[in-house]
Amino acid sequence: MKITVRRRLAPYVLAASLLAGIQFSFPGSAQASWNDIVEGWERYSNLPDEVNRLHESYQQTQEQLKQAQENLKSYQEQNTQLLEQNRKLTETVTELTRLQQRREAALHRNKIIFWTSLALLVGYFVLIRLMRYMMKRKSDRL
Repeated sequence: MKITVRRRLAPYVLAASLLAGIQFSFPGSAQASWNDIVEGWERYSNLPDEVNRLHESYQQTQEQLKQAQENLKSYQEQNTQLLEQNRKLTETVTELTRLQQRREAALHRNKIIFWTSLALLVGYFVLIRLMRYMMKRKSDRL
């Protein structure tokens, strides 16, 4: 039984002695490689935290994108409503302009009717006076 234990432990002892020999023969490079291994292990152990931070950042970015899309939809709806209001206002302004033009045309027509009527009335009185004068003059001659 002791022989089987020795056979099982032999490769481990050999590997450990080789590593120790390499470390003693190259003390600076072994220390550097050990530091590299430790740093690699630390980076590897910190990966889950970084992944979690990246995942949280991704979630926040998705939330912000969703919010921006909702804002865009609301702006589009507001834009549609404003365009509709603008169209209605344009129609109202057009209608009011047309009504104003009709009023001005009616006022102009009424002015013409008034001045024409006044001219006819004045002309009638002048014509009557002129006819009376002419008739009086003719009757005085006779």
